[in-house]
Amino acid sequence: MNSISDKIIKNTFFNTVGNFSTTFLHLLLVPYIMMELGTEQFGIWALVSVILGIFTAFDFGGASSLVKFFSEYEAKKDRRSFNEALVSGFVMMAFFSGVILIVFLLLLENLLSFFNIPEQLLNEARFVFLSAGILFAFNNSFGVFQAVIKGLQRMEITNFINVIGALFFAFGIVIFLRMGYGLKGLILVQGAKIILINLASIFYAKKLNKDLAFSLSFLKLEQFKRIFHYGVRMQVSNIANLVNLQTDKTLIGFFLNLSFVAFYEIGQKVSLFCRMVVGVFLAALVPAVSELDSKDKPESISKLYEKGSKYLAAIAFPIMTFLIIFSHGLITTWMGTGFDRSILVVRLLVFGVAVNTLTGVGVMIVRGVGKPVYETRYALVSLILNIGLGLMLVKPYGFVGIVVATPISTVIGSLYFIFTFHKLYSISLPNFIKKAYMKPFALSVGLALGIFYLNKLITMRIIIDGRMESLALLFVDGLLFIVSFVFLLNKLYFWDSEDGSLFKEKVRAYPKIHKLAKIFV
Repeated sequence: MNSISDKIIKNTFFNTVGNFSTTFLHLLLVPYIMMELGTEQFGIWALVSVILGIFTAFDFGGASSLVKFFSEYEAKKDRRSFNEALVSGFVMMAFFSGVILIVFLLLLENLLSFFNIPEQLLNEARFVFLSAGILFAFNNSFGVFQAVIKGLQRMEITNFINVIGALFFAFGIVIFLRMGYGLKGLILVQGAKIILINLASIFYAKKLNKDLAFSLSFLKLEQFKRIFHYGVRMQVSNIANLVNLQTDKTLIGFFLNLSFVAFYEIGQKVSLFCRMVVGVFLAALVPAVSELDSKDKPESISKLYEKGSKYLAAIAFPIMTFLIIFSHGLITTWMGTGFDRSILVVRLLVFGVAVNTLTGVGVMIVRGVGKPVYETRYALVSLILNIGLGLMLVKPYGFVGIVVATPISTVIGSLYFIFTFHKLYSISLPNFIKKAYMKPFALSVGLALGIFYLNKLITMRIIIDGRMESLALLFVDGLLFIVSFVFLLNKLYFWDSEDGSLFKEKVRAYPKIHKLAKIFV
């Protein structure tokens, strides 16, 4: 179990650095892109993510499924099956990506009409949507090589590649927008980034696995069926992710206008950042669980669930609580004034993400042990509710009605999965909540509200005017919140002796961090 723990910790660290870097870069670019494009064109660019969602959702499990198989075959040192999964997976993903692309091209004009794009922007939107469809089909097909690297649990490499791609994208956007290329420039830079990332992934996949071979002789029907069977069950979950991430923008684009899409996109990016921070920990679990399952260690998997959920709560609850309560200062500092609708989006979506986080470790486990059917069922609940509530609430409540539908459906679906998972593994839910969730949740809410009202007292005497002053206050609030949370959570005896031993073992390797940690431990 120690070697598995080491891999999880290492991969979590690199996922944190990589995902935070790329997401932070994208967030920094948003005000600049919006300023250069204007609200309507930025709305069109936001809708490109809907197209990405379509290709991601309908790839029949795609690269996320293959990570499980690559990890399993690597643990067994089964090189032939590894190559069969590579070739069969690539053919499957290329085939379905091609089918999706053809359907997308046939429906492109209907899609442009659906989103109520103004006449003067139609040609530009058509070029962007067409290019995005081709690029995402290509990216889906070659995503198998990133899955190889993740299956080998070398996530420092995938994150290095993604950070380089993000830097390339950032510099490219600034150059092309300054040259006046607008939306066309953005999609061209996106295309260059996708090609760069996939070429680098092919290079490193081959470097890490010297036995990696890409030949049609490895295309096996049985392997294809196994990947497809697993992927089909993952498919519903991917569709649910599409619904939760893209349905709101789709409905807003149809029933309202592009300006509302832009406001929603700003708020959603904060919730996605929140999801990303939590996801960096979860992403390392699937290959680890798959390895444990291949070695028939169910007791280790149960322990991983309990420990993982506990650590996840200590990370997720403070971040999400802080974002909900301080969303006004965050959006004002980031984008300026006039984004009240975006603030509402942040609060509602982050609340949904907070509850959905509780399913995180359980979802990774059912994926890793090859039983995604339990995730599929809860995804269906969220899927049906989100569509139904969105259509039901849009007419009486407009923008707010569409946004509210997502957290409601997410919360109900998440609770359904939690009850099902605990029943499946015979884990007492009340005791588990008390042990893993209550202290970090109560402490997060109490501290955030206390600091919020302290701010109220300060701003009664000192006028905070301007984005730099808001940023300084937000930084002080965040620092005070984090330090207080870490210190008090330890004083509340949240961590047991095993947690303490693991923590001390890891930080002793870094003397400066070890010295700092003594303040809190």
